[in-house]
Amino acid sequence: MTVGKGTLVAASTIRLRPGSLVVFEGMDRSGKTTQATALRGLNWADPAPVFTHMPSGLTCLTEAVYRLTEDNPISSALARQLLHLACHAENMDALARARGRGGVVLDRWWWSTVAYGWFGGGLATAGMDEATFFGMIDAVWSDQPADVVFLFIASHEPDNLNRDAVRDGYSRLATRYPQLAVEVPLDNPDSTTDFLIGRLREGGLLQGA
Repeated sequence: MTVGKGTLVAASTIRLRPGSLVVFEGMDRSGKTTQATALRGLNWADPAPVFTHMPSGLTCLTEAVYRLTEDNPISSALARQLLHLACHAENMDALARARGRGGVVLDRWWWSTVAYGWFGGGLATAGMDEATFFGMIDAVWSDQPADVVFLFIASHEPDNLNRDAVRDGYSRLATRYPQLAVEVPLDNPDSTTDFLIGRLREGGLLQGA
């Protein structure tokens, strides 16, 4: 089957390297969901990679908590991030199992907690202790490092949450972790899918056709 304009994915199956964690991060309305859907539709060998989102994750509990945070006003930026981190922690066992079987493609990692909470949510200037905040993140995620973080920094349409402080937070993270971050150029969906597949192949994360 043909994906995009330039990449040919043959009828034979492909495989995400078992143990892999591929992360989509970045601004709202930047194409992350579109690209996750495109990759999910490839001809994956069994066991196929798990496609999921944080903080909704892989459990009924965390899906319910995420819905609460989306559908109800939360006045405290810290409270929102603590609820999200609790969902992250609750999903660690399920995430590790899925990762070991066929790999995981994850929409939002702990970088969102930092970009939207620490920078965009004002926690960095609100008296929150930096060591404590980042220590909590590390306690949850230290055993689940990513293999690559595809960073969607440019939005296709406006969104009220896409503040300059959030974008700056992502830029700082990309600078801090250059070995992980791959900025995704703003392009049409098919070409973007081609770009992602190419980078996964180059990194040895995509096996097969």
